[in-house]
Amino acid sequence: MIIERYVHHGQVVYVRSDLKGRHREHCLCFTCNKFKPGREGHCPIAKRIYDTCVEHGVVSPVYECPDYGALH
Repeated sequence: MIIERYVHHGQVVYVRSDLKGRHREHCLCFTCNKFKPGREGHCPIAKRIYDTCVEHGVVSPVYECPDYGALH
C-alpha cells in the first residue's frame, strides 16, 4: 500500500494512492436528486458532511442516508 501526501482544500493530507479521488464512485450523494451543491434546495445533510470534511481535512463518502432521492 502506497500513501501519498498532497494538498486538498488548502490542507496537507495523506491518502492511499489507490483510493485518491475515488470517493464519488462510492458516495450515495452523487446519485441523489437532492445533491445540488451551491444551488437552492441543496441537501442539508450533504452540506454538513462536506463542511465537516473541509474543516477537518477528511473525505467521507456516504454509504447510507435516510433522505435519499434517486435520480430519475
